[in-house]
Amino acid sequence: MTKKILYVYAPAGPPLDYFFPKVASRGDVHTCIVSKPSAYNLEILCKHSTTLHDFSGLRPDDGFARVAEIAHALKPDVVFTFSEFLLKSVSELAAQLGVRGVGPNIDLARNKILMRKRWQEAGVPQPAFRAIRRRDDLHRVAELRFPVLVKLAYGAGSIGQQIIHGMHELDSAVARLLEATEAARRAGKHEFSEQSGFPQLVAEEIIESTTESWYAEDGYGDYLSVEGLVRDGEYFPLAMTGRLRTIEPFTELGNVAPCVLSREKKEQIVALVRTAIDALGFENCATHTEMKLMANGGVSFLETAARMGGVAIAKEVAEVFGIDYINLFLDVMLGERAPIPSFEQNPPRCAAASVALVGCDSNGTPWRGAKTFEPAQVDWRALVDERANVGIEAAQSVEPGSRMMPYDGAGGLLNYAGQAFLVSATPADLKRAAYSLIDGLEARLPDHA
Repeated sequence: MTKKILYVYAPAGPPLDYFFPKVASRGDVHTCIVSKPSAYNLEILCKHSTTLHDFSGLRPDDGFARVAEIAHALKPDVVFTFSEFLLKSVSELAAQLGVRGVGPNIDLARNKILMRKRWQEAGVPQPAFRAIRRRDDLHRVAELRFPVLVKLAYGAGSIGQQIIHGMHELDSAVARLLEATEAARRAGKHEFSEQSGFPQLVAEEIIESTTESWYAEDGYGDYLSVEGLVRDGEYFPLAMTGRLRTIEPFTELGNVAPCVLSREKKEQIVALVRTAIDALGFENCATHTEMKLMANGGVSFLETAARMGGVAIAKEVAEVFGIDYINLFLDVMLGERAPIPSFEQNPPRCAAASVALVGCDSNGTPWRGAKTFEPAQVDWRALVDERANVGIEAAQSVEPGSRMMPYDGAGGLLNYAGQAFLVSATPADLKRAAYSLIDGLEARLPDHA
C-alpha cells in the first residue's frame, strides 16, 4: 500500500531539490506550506507533491492550525519537517496522530534552557548558564563570568545572538536581540509556538575554545558537529562534519566533510555525543549535535537538534561517505528496519563543503556596499583557482537580482544570500577553494543600484 507522507514546509533543512524527490519516491507526499517559499522551491513542491496546501499568507499559529486539520483528516503514515522553527509543533502533531516522531521530550531539543538543565544532570560538558524566561530575569546575567552570550532559547542559525562584556551593555544588547527576533518572526524564522511577547532567552559564559589541541593545520573552525539518527530510542552516529573559521559573533562560513581529526579523537567525541543524545530521550528522528573544541582535548557542547543539519550537510555525507542520509531518515520515520551504517564505516572518497554566500570576507569584515546577487555572472571555477567543482544551491539561495547587504553581526543566517556546494579531491584543496570563494566574491558581483 502506498505510504501517505505529510511534509510541513518552511525554508530550512537540506536543499529541497536534493531531498524532496527522494521523499516523493517513498509515497504520496501531501505538502503544507506555512512559510513562503521562493519561486524555485515552489516549483519543486508543486512537481513532487500529490496535494499542496499553501498557508503562508496566514499568521503562523493560524497556518499551523490548518495543517493540523489536514493531518487529522489525512491520517498520514508519517508527518515531518526539516524546519527547526516548526519542529516542536510538528512533533506534537505526530504524537496526536500516533505516528513516529521525536516523542514527548521534544522540548528538550528546542528549548535550550531545558536542554542545558538535562545535560547538567547527565554530566555533559557545557558552559555555565542562566535561564531568562521573562524580562525580570535579566539581572541573572550578572551571576555569570563575563563576557556572556545572550541568545534565544528557541533560536537557531545565530539569529539575534549578542555578546556582552558587562551589565552596562545588557540593555542595548537585548534591544538588538529583540529587533532581530521580530525580523525573524516576520520572515517565518522563529519558533512557531512563540510568535509574540518577550522571547525566552538563555545567557551563557563564553566557551574558551581553541583548535590548538585538535588540528595540526590552520583554517579550521573551533567547533564541529556529529550527524546521526535515533531509532526507537537508540542512537546511531553516522558522520562528523568540521567547520571553516567562524566570524563574530558566531556566524558559520562553511561546513566541511570529512572532518580531518584523527580516528581516536573522533571516537572520543562520539562517545560524549552518545551520552548527550541518550540524556535527551528522543524516540525517532535525525540528530545534529554541535560542540566547541577546547584546550587539552576538552570539548563543550553547544546544542543538539532533533532534525537533520541544514545547509547541504546531507549532500556532503552522501558525496564523501556514500551515506544516503535522507533515505535512512525516511526508513526510521516510516518504521522500516533497514540497516543503519556504523560511524564513517566507508573511507572518504572526496571532500565536500557548504560555503556561505555572505557579505563579508573570511575575517568577518563587511563589504563596502550592497551587491547584486547574480551567480550566473561569476566564473566560480576560476574564483576557486580550479581546486573545486562549484554549484550554487538555488533551493537555499535568494533569487538572482536580489540585493546582498554588507554583513550584520546580529543577523545570523538572515545575512546569507545562499550556499555554494564545493567538491574537491582532497580536504586541503577544499579548504583553499572555500576561502578563495569567500574572499573573492565581493569583487565578482555587480554593485547594487
